[in-house]
Amino acid sequence: MPEKKKKAVPSQTRLRNIAWEVGQNYPVSHTADYIVLLMITPGTGHVHWNVTKRTVSSLVRKKIIIDEHIHPVVRIHDVTDIIFDGSNSHRYFDIMVESSKGHYTFAHDHNARHYIAEIGLSNKGSFHTVARSEAEFFGSDRPSGIYSTSGLFGGGMINRMFPVENIFDAPVYEKMNNELASVKRKQVLSIAVININIHGAPDSDNPLNDFIRSMSKSFKTFGCRSALFDREDKDALHISDTTILKTAGTVSESIYNNVAGKHKKKAFHLVHCHDWYSSQAGIDARKELKLPFVLTLHSTEFERTKADRMSDLSNKISAIEKKAVKAADLVIVPRLSTREQVTGRYKARPDKVIIIPDVIGDVHDSQAAHTSHASEARQWFGIPHDSQVVLYSGEMSHAGGADLLMEALSTVCRNHRLSYFIFAGEGPLKGELESRAHHMGVSQRCRFTGHLPRKSFESVLLTSDFVVIPARTWQDEGLAKMAIDYGKPVLATHQSGVNCIEHGKNGLVTFDNPGSIVWGVQELLHNPLKDSMVRAAVKRSAGQAPSLESIAARHYMYYEILLKNKKGSRRV
Repeated sequence: MPEKKKKAVPSQTRLRNIAWEVGQNYPVSHTADYIVLLMITPGTGHVHWNVTKRTVSSLVRKKIIIDEHIHPVVRIHDVTDIIFDGSNSHRYFDIMVESSKGHYTFAHDHNARHYIAEIGLSNKGSFHTVARSEAEFFGSDRPSGIYSTSGLFGGGMINRMFPVENIFDAPVYEKMNNELASVKRKQVLSIAVININIHGAPDSDNPLNDFIRSMSKSFKTFGCRSALFDREDKDALHISDTTILKTAGTVSESIYNNVAGKHKKKAFHLVHCHDWYSSQAGIDARKELKLPFVLTLHSTEFERTKADRMSDLSNKISAIEKKAVKAADLVIVPRLSTREQVTGRYKARPDKVIIIPDVIGDVHDSQAAHTSHASEARQWFGIPHDSQVVLYSGEMSHAGGADLLMEALSTVCRNHRLSYFIFAGEGPLKGELESRAHHMGVSQRCRFTGHLPRKSFESVLLTSDFVVIPARTWQDEGLAKMAIDYGKPVLATHQSGVNCIEHGKNGLVTFDNPGSIVWGVQELLHNPLKDSMVRAAVKRSAGQAPSLESIAARHYMYYEILLKNKKGSRRV
């Protein structure tokens, strides 16, 4: 039998063309009055409408209008934060249209507002509404000034929902959700956390203690109960190398007795000890209370002594660490090098040694320090706190374009009364530029600093709103990259060859002439990029290191996995 020919299937392009032709030749007939309002951009809207002949004829018969040939009017109302009753809008404007059906694109100059469109007929100064659209929100044409990284995690598989501090840690929570999908717990997971502050250093001198305490509190986010067993600073013992092992044993025994007493009243599911000081309490809890034992070694004695100063005491501490690693059901270390020490020197099974980074310090402290440094720089140079600061840093030369920026200042300073300019660096034009600033009448708005030490320069960069690189020749990208990392936009010339700038995103690119420099500086003084730059900097800083909350989430995940895999020790 002859083979049947396969029917040709029209291409996607052909199908689209067919659909277009059908729409053009056989349009859908509109049998009702309507108007629809849509946002194209925050400053541009689009309406399409239809008014039937039946409606117009009815209005003529009722003598609401006197002429069927009156052109319709589209009226756009600003109804932000009100219940619109047809006459109480904040403002409105009319668009005269030519037909009872059609579409129209319009522009407006008020953003972040709610609008409603009406189609109606205007007759002798009165307006009769025929149809009204739904309210449409027209957003802002600038990025949001909210830089919060907080959010809400919803774990569908395990029916968990909790607030998160850092949305950039989402992969951690997703992994936790997938790993624990089959875990069904009737009782709250209860953890005994042991950290013996044997040297008595206050938290301000020992950030590790503060981290452990904060992480222990963070377990509440996941519905866990944690009890921290440590020695209060006032009770901690100041000891010498000769008594440290004996004291550690005595304190560990006391802590264990405390854990055992609490365990009898309300059982723990596992015990988690930090470093070798606390390890004996964990070993005893595993042996006597049959609790799974988790050990965190924030470092090994071999790492702390850097291998070349291993004394007799260091060897004894290493032996304690090795014993604790062998007894532990799970060992947590903060970095790969520590894991290699534990699996190599202490012969731990690789499958029971996992890496969870430590979080020491706080990003908010860093931000506060930045703010403090920026304030100091303004005080140094007598710059008002509410002014805008522009930074030029580099050689004071024609190649660097310092004279181009100076020439632009007469226009910029006249138009922007609160702008100040810092010229950091030395070079053959420095004296001439200082003299020109004086003769132009802008010397009180300029600061010539000369060379600055690195810390002082960082303070100046922090206080600046943006950086200008008006060079006539190729420049190194180091300054631009540093500024962008600090969340500061950069204005550079095409001739500078600074390729890390994305025009309109993290800076502007101009030409090496005063007019172009004036345009770029004034654009950035209006600051259309600062919000997005700060948000990007927050995102980078948030993503550079895991948050305390995500560290707690990883611990929680491995606790549950350990309990699931350890037969006979899981209490649910």
